Amino acid sequence: MKKNHLLLLLAVAVIVGLIAIYFQVSKYAGWSNSKTDRTIFQHLAVNDITKILIRSTPASVTLEKKGDQWSVADRADYPADFTKIRDLIKILWGLKAGQETQVGPSQLGRLKLMKPSQGADSGIEINLQGDKEIASLIIGKAVDQTNAATGSAAMGRFVYNPALKDRVYLVSESFSSVDPLTVGSWLDKTFITPGEIKEIDQSAWSNNPGWKLIRKDAKADWQLEDPRPGENLDKAFAGSFANFAPTMVDVRPQSVSADETGLKDPFKITVKTFDGFTYDFLIGKEGPDKARYLQLSVIADLPSARTPDPNESADAKKKKDEEFDQKTKSLKERLEKEKKFEKWVFLVPDWNLEQILKRRDEILSKATPSPSPVAEPIPELPTAALPLSTPAASASPQASPSPSPEASPSASPTSSESPSSTPSSSPSPAARS
Repeated sequence: MKKNHLLLLLAVAVIVGLIAIYFQVSKYAGWSNSKTDRTIFQHLAVNDITKILIRSTPASVTLEKKGDQWSVADRADYPADFTKIRDLIKILWGLKAGQETQVGPSQLGRLKLMKPSQGADSGIEINLQGDKEIASLIIGKAVDQTNAATGSAAMGRFVYNPALKDRVYLVSESFSSVDPLTVGSWLDKTFITPGEIKEIDQSAWSNNPGWKLIRKDAKADWQLEDPRPGENLDKAFAGSFANFAPTMVDVRPQSVSADETGLKDPFKITVKTFDGFTYDFLIGKEGPDKARYLQLSVIADLPSARTPDPNESADAKKKKDEEFDQKTKSLKERLEKEKKFEKWVFLVPDWNLEQILKRRDEILSKATPSPSPVAEPIPELPTAALPLSTPAASASPQASPSPSPEASPSASPTSSESPSSTPSSSPSPAARS
């Protein structure tokens, strides 16, 4: 009976496995005999592209080329990440179909190849334009293309070129740069680089008196300026400012409402560097994506000439003058570039500003509490010297024998005959402690 049950279960398992294989094969039956290596965009005019529109159901990005500069139209023409744009165009130019098949319009939704804003089955549309539309592509459902034999993981996507009706392709590209789609990810993330800092000044606000940190040179320890009695700077906190280099995740035009940004009544931070730069930061309230609004201004006090050493040789002077001129040129270029950031309001991650926004009482080292005095251990008394808990259990001294309890049950022992019945007259070690 048990053997018959085992055979029956085995037969059922085989049938279920065959059914699963059948459905899996049927699912992509249309792809099995349609392998190709055809380039999807045969003659993509990459040099004519001056505008890229990327749309998904929740978001859209418009990238425009004006002169030699790519910018993000959705962010008041803030500079775009050219490397990312170049890489996307390169992918589209070389995109090849690993497989292709013919599908009807009713099947596009199953592969998430509907145009954006057409429900849950919508894809991501990339539209390339110049003087006219150059090409368009809809990116659909992701497909796991992991090689079971080698164990190598890979992801592919279904794509659809609307110019070629009813043709759908399976490609090996994942299109991670556009999925998920956010405007901020297409911004040029180049930002200020203050370098080695010599002074940080946090202005007072509300009931926080603010603070100022200074150091003599780049290798010196930070000092709290004008400490009050009992105030000591937390060295771990100060060490976090060895190099302060904030990043940005998004941007707003300077005309953005101060009510939205909180820059009507901002936190004020001034940072000075050893190479002569001074940054004034106005920090507003929290914005989206765990970031704060920040506006900045920058100036630089750069020396116009180098003071040579009295004993410098002509060759040494020439070399040092050239080095000075090169460094000054570099600093002037940096100032010119960073001055352009004054026209914008940035969203900077909270973690970038966490330390610089700490209150005065949060940057001070906490006093270490004095250890409690340790009680002196009490020496252990010999067990034989401990009094017994009751007189009845005590043995009477042999030198002065007393009547046994059986002979005189009512008699009370005298002080000379036995230990006192009161335990407190001879405390145990536990009672002393």
